[in-house]
Amino acid sequence: MKKYIINYITSLSMITALLGSVLNSFGQDKKHEFSIAVGGPSSFLDYKTSAQLVEGNGFSAGLRYAYYLSENLSIGIGAEYQSYNTDAKFQTISGRYAATDSEKESFQFRFRATNLREEQKLGYINVPLHIQFETPGTTKLYVAAGAKIGFAINGSYESTIQNLTTSGYYPQYNVELFGPAFAGFGSTNNVKVGKQDLNAEVSYSVTFETGVKQIIGDKSSIYLGAYLDYGLNNVYDRNTSKHLVQYNPGTTAQLEHNTVLDSPFTNDVRLVSLGLKLRFAIR
Repeated sequence: MKKYIINYITSLSMITALLGSVLNSFGQDKKHEFSIAVGGPSSFLDYKTSAQLVEGNGFSAGLRYAYYLSENLSIGIGAEYQSYNTDAKFQTISGRYAATDSEKESFQFRFRATNLREEQKLGYINVPLHIQFETPGTTKLYVAAGAKIGFAINGSYESTIQNLTTSGYYPQYNVELFGPAFAGFGSTNNVKVGKQDLNAEVSYSVTFETGVKQIIGDKSSIYLGAYLDYGLNNVYDRNTSKHLVQYNPGTTAQLEHNTVLDSPFTNDVRLVSLGLKLRFAIR
């Protein structure tokens, strides 16, 4: 959470500096364009997994400043908020690892989850850099391309498991225990894991946008286009010390449920966003 707060303050400072620069230069000549944009609806986490991934909806909202090098070519910078949402569905998922019980005896903890579903949500402040070309006229065609750097400001996951079966195999006795429940072994239906924090890393993306720009006055115009942002790097550094179902010994054993992104069943988490973007601009 501390990292999110620092990222949020940094992003807010960048937006404030951007606005100050734009407002200071705006209105001097027609080389400067300031715009407000919204976009969506598809924004999700994409990663390698055996699960069925359901791409969720997300939206973006932000500000953009462009400087025109010529009547048809401009470069720009901006700041935007972008949300991402993905559902991961596993029919069955299982694992086993070495553990120690409350009596200091070593054993192998085993688990099997049936119909596991996890919803993952992330919120990012993105800073896009772009170059744009547009045709002459009142109704223009435009193409923009560039790159984005993104800072996570929030993230969470929630999961449900239709059935979770846990057991302990003691090789020294050649026995597998499916009880008692206080030892952390047994079968449980309808397991629900409430909202937990999901910590993501900085994102680097390429971005492409194309569409129509309609001039509607001496200084204003409206953009309507299609866009695609594709992540270039893994934004989730898996914690290899965590297991999907974590056994914690005690007088009454506790089971901790971690995100599937910490498990070996997922890999290479990237951010993807695509859809339509609407912009209102003043130049």
